[in-house]
Amino acid sequence: MQEKNCQIVLVGHTSHKLILSIDKEITHKLIFITEREPLPGTLEAKKILEALNKYYMERRIEVKNVKFDFHIQTKPIAELIHLIYQQKLLNYENININISGGLRYMDIWFYIASSITNSRVIHGDFIYEKNEEVGIYSNMEMQTIPFQSLTDKQFEFLALFFGEYNDYNQFFDPELSFNENLLLNQRITYQSLEELKSAMEKVRNETISRGSINGFIQKLSTISALNVYPNPIDKKEKSIEISYFGIAYFLSSLFQKYLINNRGSNIVQQKS
Repeated sequence: MQEKNCQIVLVGHTSHKLILSIDKEITHKLIFITEREPLPGTLEAKKILEALNKYYMERRIEVKNVKFDFHIQTKPIAELIHLIYQQKLLNYENININISGGLRYMDIWFYIASSITNSRVIHGDFIYEKNEEVGIYSNMEMQTIPFQSLTDKQFEFLALFFGEYNDYNQFFDPELSFNENLLLNQRITYQSLEELKSAMEKVRNETISRGSINGFIQKLSTISALNVYPNPIDKKEKSIEISYFGIAYFLSSLFQKYLINNRGSNIVQQKS
């Protein structure tokens, strides 16, 4: 069976440059990413997107358009990780992240997401004449950097910030975008350590000290997985919520711990 390849592409301000890079890869599906909120250059990117859609649909390549919230810091990291795992569950084995057309800060978010998911991230090595791209040598594969994985207990702790669910696949429902998925978009914020402590005790069915909860908060805050604020009502307490970095870590661990294992179990069952 032939492997299916998906290329996720940041749309910039020139279609010619992107086409040169895109066409260097074997691709069965293209996902073009643009900004949801108007930013400098949004109108130009919209025109480029329309041209790219027309060009590749005429070539009978599956095309999808997705909008990210680039105006919200670090959110695109979680959005891209969510999108990558959705495609993997749709049986796209090879995911290429093409940052040839993005702005620098967009590229940074995508590079981080690619590092967390160990995805291939590429940028065109273009041939220039008078500062214009006239050709391409190849796509450079950028070396990603290792990110710390969550421990089992940290994963259990971050799960407290999401609502109830019956199946881990609900986080990656292919019919829902990041913003449309209520598990990801309607998260739980705790207004005190005591609230968070009670939630953890309910899950574990055992008594947990405030010191243990503080320990989780301190360690997860060092990797930017939590946002901790003074409670505006009670200054002695803290408001604690999961950050977009935390969501990114959680989704990565969720996919690795459960969905891949479940897929392997299904294969074993089919063989037996």
